[in-house]
Amino acid sequence: MTKDLSIKDLLLPYVVMVVVIFIMQDATYVFILSCIAIISLVFLIGLRIKDINICVLAMMNLSSILIENLLFSTGLISLYSEEENRLLQNSVIFGLSMARELLILVLLTYRVEITKWLFPKHQIRATFADSMMPWLYLIGAAISFFALIENYFRNAKGYDITFFFYAFEITGYLIFSTICAMLVALTVISYKEAYELKVPSIKKRS
Repeated sequence: MTKDLSIKDLLLPYVVMVVVIFIMQDATYVFILSCIAIISLVFLIGLRIKDINICVLAMMNLSSILIENLLFSTGLISLYSEEENRLLQNSVIFGLSMARELLILVLLTYRVEITKWLFPKHQIRATFADSMMPWLYLIGAAISFFALIENYFRNAKGYDITFFFYAFEITGYLIFSTICAMLVALTVISYKEAYELKVPSIKKRS
């Protein structure tokens, strides 16, 4: 017997996403918390519908955010630098960000294989997120790399170039927002398939 659920049961992910869009104006801490909340919700829904693919994707992306939060937001790695140590400090920041992005990139690239190895009894499938998410982290790693090179020319050679320095944070916002949106979309699709949920339409049914 199929459980009949209303579309209102899926409204929370959409509401959270809209809130994120409105609070992204220079609100890094709130933005990170919102991303963590959205991905955690995706993970819980994945558990409910027993979709291991959603759960693993959520955990990999959640790990990425938590690693960044642990490194920078807790003060373990300072985001502030003085004139005398700016080259070294910025190199550490951009270098660690690039290492994190490359690590998650590798995990996402082999996500299906890793999931099959960890959960051989579950139904494992490649999703549209498996094709698109690695590209997001590749872009992030590229931005971090160019910011690292730019940092050398700016603080060691004296060139006044800051394009990738300012693009670094903006790109991070865009990448994490896109990841959350993709996870929410994937979850809605899987939830609909699991419960045969009918999507409402303004078109009159014949």
